[in-house]
Amino acid sequence: MYSKLDKNIKKRSTALLLVFIVLWVGLVIRLFWLQVIHHKEYQQSVSNQVQRTNTVSAERGEILDKNNVVLATNVSVWRVFISPVDIVDTTQAQFICRNLSELLGVDYDTIFKRALKENRADETVKRNVEKADADKVRAFIEENELSKQVHLEATTMRYYPYDSLAANVIGFMGTDGGSYGLELQYDKYLTGTPGRYITAKNGLGMDMPFKYESYISAQNGYDIVTTIDMRIQQLLEKQIKLSYEESVSGGGVTGIVMDVNTGGVLAMAQYPTYDLNSPGKLSEVYLKQLEELGYPTDSTEYTEKYNELLFSSWNNKAVSWLYEPGSTFKVVTASMAIEENLIDPLETFRCTGSIRVEGYPNPIHCHKIGGHGIHVFSEMLQQSCNPTLVQVGQRIGSSRFYDYFSSYGYTSKTGIDMRGEASGLFVQRNGLNLVELSVYSFGQTFKTTPIQQITAIAAVANGGYVVTPHVLDKVVDSDGNIVETFETNIKRQVISESTSDYISTILEEGVSGNGGAKNAYVLGYKVAAKTGTSQKRDILDPNGNSYLYVGSCVAYAPADDPQIAVLIVCDEPLGSTIYGSMVAAPYISELLEDVLPYMGIESSYTEEEQKRAHVQVWDYTGWTVESTTMNIKNQHLQYEFIGQGPTVVSQVPPGGSSILMSSGKVLFYLGDATPEQNTQITVPNVVGQPATIANRTLVNAGFNIKVDGALNFEEGVGARVVSQSLKEGTIVPKGSVITIQLRHTDGTD
Repeated sequence: MYSKLDKNIKKRSTALLLVFIVLWVGLVIRLFWLQVIHHKEYQQSVSNQVQRTNTVSAERGEILDKNNVVLATNVSVWRVFISPVDIVDTTQAQFICRNLSELLGVDYDTIFKRALKENRADETVKRNVEKADADKVRAFIEENELSKQVHLEATTMRYYPYDSLAANVIGFMGTDGGSYGLELQYDKYLTGTPGRYITAKNGLGMDMPFKYESYISAQNGYDIVTTIDMRIQQLLEKQIKLSYEESVSGGGVTGIVMDVNTGGVLAMAQYPTYDLNSPGKLSEVYLKQLEELGYPTDSTEYTEKYNELLFSSWNNKAVSWLYEPGSTFKVVTASMAIEENLIDPLETFRCTGSIRVEGYPNPIHCHKIGGHGIHVFSEMLQQSCNPTLVQVGQRIGSSRFYDYFSSYGYTSKTGIDMRGEASGLFVQRNGLNLVELSVYSFGQTFKTTPIQQITAIAAVANGGYVVTPHVLDKVVDSDGNIVETFETNIKRQVISESTSDYISTILEEGVSGNGGAKNAYVLGYKVAAKTGTSQKRDILDPNGNSYLYVGSCVAYAPADDPQIAVLIVCDEPLGSTIYGSMVAAPYISELLEDVLPYMGIESSYTEEEQKRAHVQVWDYTGWTVESTTMNIKNQHLQYEFIGQGPTVVSQVPPGGSSILMSSGKVLFYLGDATPEQNTQITVPNVVGQPATIANRTLVNAGFNIKVDGALNFEEGVGARVVSQSLKEGTIVPKGSVITIQLRHTDGTD
């Protein structure tokens, strides 16, 4: 038998065992709770304490022109950030924040608030820090042993090598990706996928073994190759800036250059514009406009107008602005009538200066007071006769006119790959009554966008095919592999090739002959063009009259094998003239004079054009008299030797000068003879004179002449001098070159 002592021991042992069993069960339950039910939660907590994740930035894709010239790229910058969890105390936080504030120009209080977030390991101090400032921060870290508290992360910043070039096409970056233009349109291709670099530290802050690290590489964005040609873009921007300045445009100037066969946009621009690298700042032109309003810089009015002008500068007017195309639309009306055989090529029309339309109380006037008289249709189109086009429009009829109007694309968007394309304003089919039909026929009372207008004109030029305009050529990866490409999209054929050829012939003869688009002429090339001037009917003076205009010109070349179309639209010209023949056509001429040779399109001069051609004078300095004589004859220039000696010591004009071949003369100085010792001549004033009289005046005075502008200066009533390079009264050596700018001033639209 158990003794009483044994019984007590047994009881205590059992009780103790039960206690241990309860503790063990509790421990098992606790472990199950921690390791099974809340495993992921605590695993993440531990991971957060020992792991540090750094983002590896992905490179945004580049935007390139058609020749792979970089228009948008990335440059290395740094993000400076602090790790509040590693900051020892408030004193250290103050020290760090004070120095970073001074080095980076960031508000101290802002940084200090972030430094107080004790559980945070990454608080940004400043982004897009350039190398010079990043180096200063790096030195600060090293000098004060702050490698745990202050960090730099290499990243990239968007950079545009050509500042404002093609700004309204390219667009710019916002905080969340592309904001405007191609940067927005193709953001999904340009944006890459960031990578991650994960490191681990133990409780002492020391790096843990490599097996605890992981790296996920970044995937860079795709590159965008566009149809834009940088050289053509530069040339277009030069001309629209000149148009803006010389026309005193109140609303800016817009231009487009397009491949008529593919719809590829070779250039697209507006002026004023903005700097892609500083999109939040107004250009000097807009700042001047703002200052002229007289608002205090701290006023609400100033801020509101500043933002209004800023948004206006970002907006791409080529695709979003609506305007009445005016007489440039007469090309489209004419194509309808010719395609439908409603006009006999030899049929004559009579213009008395106006025409009455049933249902409209006032006569519709021609721009030529007194009328054009009786002429065949081609001449009436070249002279932009409104009454003639009204008669033609009425022959076409409302239903058929609307069918063509729609087929050319005026009732729908073009589908260009640019954000913000606007829809035109026009009456529906049942609203195209006789009055509307009559005014539509010469491009009034409906509105279109510049991209719609040039797309329609391109169809007239290319054989009648309406193509979708586009800016994207292809999308490629970093290895050059094509991810996506834009194929030419022909929507439909509106007119036949024979109609297209006939229209081109009419328009070209109007440019090289006595048409209203004479100022679009380019020596050695066949250019088809039509000018236009329309009223802005939605802006009226106090008496209810429209007083602002839009002057434009559309052209394509070569007329016998069209390759490119150009449109320049001048909004609200406020200078001496409002007509598209003056504010747009001359700049298209200057543009095509450079673009056509650049494209490899060879010139071909008629015998008459040879007389108006320029020749570049060679530098004959150091040449013998015999060699000089032989070569100057080959240049078809007159010449004269002055002085005695075996070789040429100087010449007027100097080598490289461009002068008219027909009247050019080079003076060669031999031995001790100098231009200063020879005849000195005084510059006369020829501004305002007809070209032929000005030429004769300058040649007789002993000048060589370089002509800019209307090299078809004998057509019509003749071009006039609108400016000269040398100031009246200036005394220069005989043979000096004077450049005169010629314009036909008799053309209205």
